[in-house]
Amino acid sequence: MRLAPPGCYRGRVDQLKAGLTSPAPWEQLKNKDLKTYASLARIGFPKSFSGKIMLVVFAGTHLPLVVLVLYLLLASPGGLRTPLGVLAALLIATLLGFVATLFALRALLAPVRLASSSLKAYLDERRKPELPIGFSDEAGRLMADVQHALDHLDSTILSLEGLSGTDHLTGLPNRREGEERLAKDHARAKRGGAFLTVAVVDLNNFKAINDTHGHPAGDVCLRHVARVIRGNVREGDWMARWGGDEFVLSLWDASVFASPEAVLGRINAGLRRSPVRLPGGEELVLSISVGAHRYAGEDDIRELLAKADAAMYEAKRGTSVGARQLGRQ
Repeated sequence: MRLAPPGCYRGRVDQLKAGLTSPAPWEQLKNKDLKTYASLARIGFPKSFSGKIMLVVFAGTHLPLVVLVLYLLLASPGGLRTPLGVLAALLIATLLGFVATLFALRALLAPVRLASSSLKAYLDERRKPELPIGFSDEAGRLMADVQHALDHLDSTILSLEGLSGTDHLTGLPNRREGEERLAKDHARAKRGGAFLTVAVVDLNNFKAINDTHGHPAGDVCLRHVARVIRGNVREGDWMARWGGDEFVLSLWDASVFASPEAVLGRINAGLRRSPVRLPGGEELVLSISVGAHRYAGEDDIRELLAKADAAMYEAKRGTSVGARQLGRQ
């Protein structure tokens, strides 16, 4: 069964977002508990949710004070002279209490902001959050529900992508699809007429990039490497993401004397010429380790991959970090 590529999921999410903006949400309101919220939203001021809460708090704390001042002004025989000190103390206490309330409300709204930003990060970057799930009040249940929903959604998408044969991050064939293609290439190489080389590509220092710059930066690096490799392979060759920071290339040559190292060299040169820009604005020059093995009668693709993989680790051990690393067996 073939399913739509992962890009279509994002397209449907965008359609959903568009659908939520028209018509106005209060026109389709069914939950009566949201009437007060919808009324403030219809006014349009304040725009933020925290601003709406602060407006209500301000009105609740200051309107009684205004009423008291008017009462004293109109009802007291001496005007405001007698209670002036009391009013000043009351005013100062009320303002200080209001400021403290604003800070407390902002802190208490942190779970709502975190849940919202986590959802947006997942929709925009497919980045799973790690929200706390141990709180039992309404805000705690909101974070736990968001975490559970995104975990379930992510596992479902991964399952669908596994069936579709596409890696969600790079858009390349995934390991399942790659193994099927490689099995066909292996059978073709057995029949003769062309020469197959399998290359295993590993991104250098990937763990250090994740630890230093964060996993979103690591994802950007993987997409960058995939884009550079894809732009430097020949027509008829293909690549797949095998998992983590590892890719597999299938390269064909018409002659036994042809060398795939020219292709692999172009890939490394392309990485040197085009630094990747990380989410924080830094630029990083990436390098890869490559192990390549030409088909020589191996019984199956596992043996073919094992030899290419061994060559890649030999290349990684035999050269200095950051240099162009190219292995050939």
